[in-house]
Amino acid sequence: MKKHIKLIVFLLALLLVFITYNSFSKENQKINYIALGDSIAEGMNSYSVVDYGYTDYIKDYLEDKELLSFYTKKYAVSGYKIRDLVNDIEDNKVVEQDDKKIYLKEALRESDLVTLTIGANDFLEMLSLDNIDETISNTKNTKKEIDKILEKEKDTIILIKKFAKRQIIVTGYFNPFPRLAKYKKNIDELVKYYNNNLNELCDELEVDFVDIFEILDSNEKAFPNPLNIHPNKYGYELIYKEVAKKIELP
Repeated sequence: MKKHIKLIVFLLALLLVFITYNSFSKENQKINYIALGDSIAEGMNSYSVVDYGYTDYIKDYLEDKELLSFYTKKYAVSGYKIRDLVNDIEDNKVVEQDDKKIYLKEALRESDLVTLTIGANDFLEMLSLDNIDETISNTKNTKKEIDKILEKEKDTIILIKKFAKRQIIVTGYFNPFPRLAKYKKNIDELVKYYNNNLNELCDELEVDFVDIFEILDSNEKAFPNPLNIHPNKYGYELIYKEVAKKIELP
């Protein structure tokens, strides 16, 4: 009988140690956050100046919760296409921050959260204003071109997952020319096609997807400059709020 009591006491003590340790670990766990992508990830504003983007708002969100260990958006570069990001990963691009050299592969390996916004410049190249009438009128072929972009994006996410083993959040896209009334319906269709298929791709690869089309659609407050495709701080805050819903906190 005494042996059974001792065993029960031992097991309860062990359970108490485990619960205490587990709670302590969660309380002290911090997040390394890496932002990857193009001008939207970098925070280019409506007047072509890199300002406060959605990734900066995420940084603030994590800091407010005292959960941020590290953050960089130096791997987010305006004008980047999918191939540029792939080259950076394959070349293990190095950047400097706080007088330290940061290698991309190592940063991804140590990451707890990666956000990815890429593919818009590939999309825009395909949707060139020089041949927009042809692109719009030939929707079937245009969607085939979008499929090619999505295949490249799939390969990129797979590459990122080789290094980043925790949470990856991928954002979709929005209509870059909402004020071109003549083409809006058709461009909306193409962007939604892109987003819907990217969502399915993310499900397949077990990463999170955030659709930002609706929150930015025809939102002139978010796009004060009709000659620029980038949102302002208000627009980026809207994106951040959608992404924050997906973030897994310790």
